[in-house]
Amino acid sequence: MDSEKLNNWLALLANVGVIAGIVFLAIEIRQNSDAIRAQTRAQLAEEVTELFSVNMNDKEYASVLMRGNNVEELSPVEQYQYYRHRSAWIHYWNNVAYQYEMGMYDGTEFAHQISTIRVDMITFPGLKVHWCDNKHSASQSLIKAIEGEQLGEYC
Repeated sequence: MDSEKLNNWLALLANVGVIAGIVFLAIEIRQNSDAIRAQTRAQLAEEVTELFSVNMNDKEYASVLMRGNNVEELSPVEQYQYYRHRSAWIHYWNNVAYQYEMGMYDGTEFAHQISTIRVDMITFPGLKVHWCDNKHSASQSLIKAIEGEQLGEYC
């Protein structure tokens, strides 16, 4: 075998090695993306669990949230508590919308989240009032997702 044929075979083997490396890298990237999605989902679930558990262990705080949700009178301290709690929810919703936009949150789950938010705003008038007063802190994509066709007329 002369040196030209040997060089051709070596070049072919090198090219096959490069292609195999690229395929392997693509598989690794996909597996890493799936792991990041799972981690994102777990983090969002932890955040929402924490938001729910805050009021489950404190009857007075739960009372503040219930009265705020029903647009009942709150003391200045209670108004602050209600404002901060609802602002934390808007922050959480922004995070969900961002993760969805980045492809890290499933579309079906995102649609379910938006549906739940809409139902909650009907069920709890205080939540809708807080949303309308503070949606300026939300992303445009979240506002559009929540308000849908009523954009601009929702509040």
